[in-house]
Amino acid sequence: MTDLSQKQLNADTAKSMTESVTITLPRGAFELANPDNAAEFTPKSKAELLGEIKPYYELIDGELVYIGTKIDRDTGEKEHLAPVRLCRELEIIGQGIDSYGDYYRLIRWNDCITNSEKTTAIPCSSIGERECWQLLNGKGLAIATNRASRERLADYLHSEGSKERYTIASQSGWQQGAFVLPTGEIIGEANTRLFYPAAGTYREAFTPKGSMAEWRDSVGALAKDNPLVMTAVACSLAGAVLGLIGARDGIGLHLHTETSSGKSTCADVAASVWGNPKSLMQSWDGTGIGLTNSAEFANSMMLYLDEIGAGDAKKMGSIIYTMLNGVSRTQGRKEGGNRAKRTWLMTLISTGEVPISQFLNEGGHIVRGGQEIRMLDIPADVGNYRAFDCIHGHKNGGAFSIALTEAARTHYGSMGREFVAWLIQHKNEVKNRVTASEKRLLAELPDHAAPTVSRASRKFAILAAALEMAADAGLTGWTCEESFQAVHTTWQRWLVEFGIDSRDDERLIEQANRVLAAAQYGRFLLLPLQDQEPTMQNVMGYKRITEDGGYVFFVLPHAFKDEVVKGYEIKKAFKVLHEAGVLDKPKGHDGWTVVFERGKGRGYKMKLSACKE
Repeated sequence: MTDLSQKQLNADTAKSMTESVTITLPRGAFELANPDNAAEFTPKSKAELLGEIKPYYELIDGELVYIGTKIDRDTGEKEHLAPVRLCRELEIIGQGIDSYGDYYRLIRWNDCITNSEKTTAIPCSSIGERECWQLLNGKGLAIATNRASRERLADYLHSEGSKERYTIASQSGWQQGAFVLPTGEIIGEANTRLFYPAAGTYREAFTPKGSMAEWRDSVGALAKDNPLVMTAVACSLAGAVLGLIGARDGIGLHLHTETSSGKSTCADVAASVWGNPKSLMQSWDGTGIGLTNSAEFANSMMLYLDEIGAGDAKKMGSIIYTMLNGVSRTQGRKEGGNRAKRTWLMTLISTGEVPISQFLNEGGHIVRGGQEIRMLDIPADVGNYRAFDCIHGHKNGGAFSIALTEAARTHYGSMGREFVAWLIQHKNEVKNRVTASEKRLLAELPDHAAPTVSRASRKFAILAAALEMAADAGLTGWTCEESFQAVHTTWQRWLVEFGIDSRDDERLIEQANRVLAAAQYGRFLLLPLQDQEPTMQNVMGYKRITEDGGYVFFVLPHAFKDEVVKGYEIKKAFKVLHEAGVLDKPKGHDGWTVVFERGKGRGYKMKLSACKE
């Protein structure tokens, strides 16, 4: 036989042997050769099938084990060691990356306590670290305690299992063209395979109770003809609209009046759009980071915060701005550089006994128009029955409030899902619907309305459009025009309280008058000066008696900047105070100061002016 023939025979024999043995690779590492008779399996038989002795991972009797190798001292041959337990049985189903560039491994296991399948994503950066073992132990995987076993498990988590690619959703809401619910459920078709790590954590709060028709026929029927309740529903729905129209920030409604008015009932109805109102209600009594995390969690939905009086008024201004501005604080990394900023878009309903502006003032904040139009102060006691305009045959507003609250806490969670499904089918219409609502509202504003009023009105337009679209989808039981008019009524009530002028300008004028009035008798020297100037501490400037018996003030530059217009941009302050008749502008001079007494320098010529009521 030639060498060529012998080689061919060897090849044919090898091929025959290969075809006669089937080796199935496992879930994660290796599968049992005979899974129906696992008790008869021994490491030696697998070694024989593989043709050589190598260490490997295995699933035996519900446990993940590692089977290593050693050299027998007597024979010099390699042999397997006894299995070493690593943890309870798990399956690595894929790998993923989130929007911040962090990598994950996805694992699945069966929870022996609840007898349900669980899935989570482990950051690759934490594998092998204490927080990883804490996470897995907390999930019931019972990690081995010794260091060697944990090192083997870390290697397994890094290198074994499926390499199927996932996109890790860092938050709920609109992701990759679909909508991720806090339960991990996905509405619509995503552009890629999605996984939301928080799935299951809030499953109870967001699990629907009752059908969409039951919500419409109970909650929707009672809410009808009640503008404040219907606007609260609009606010809840609008969270899903913001991302589709490219909104820059969120929308907040602060329902305020004294207790027992029905404002919390309105908020409960709004919360029932997405889930259980009792479970979704949170408190303002929290840290800034905690409240910001809650806002991020509510991405594309609504956050419900009850009783602002429980919060810290001194810190609330910046917290509200961050929550509704939708951008996290800049944070550094231990290894250098900054963490990627987290962003979100959501709506917020808050309740309290005082307006948000008053609450912030009590905390020592200088309230700005930007804060007021992010969190809109909505009076909750101007209806026929305080928060309500129609009680649908109930004895009184209190009885109606109880009935509406009970309905909202009995039927919930289906409305938001159905609305999102409708939005997915009508994405191309959404922006036009919002634009149409904007035109209707802005057309009613006078030309001299302040820019902040126009910006706030655009937010009301988003609410109106969201409610109109829900009506078109048949979700509320209200007509499209009824939906618009409900938000329109709430907008008009807000305008009555807020006004159409710039609140920041009004506050500046009030501040200037307040400072001058408080200091006029104790910190201004009377002109003309006597031979010997009187002693006075902390002088703000000089004053002269006018023909009508009043005073004209000459305020020194440092006092003007540090006290009179403190907190305001000085060039804007010049213009506003001058137009209000509080500050004189000298003729033939580009600056704003005048010489008030030879040898005494220059100052700002001012007078007290009546503030608007």
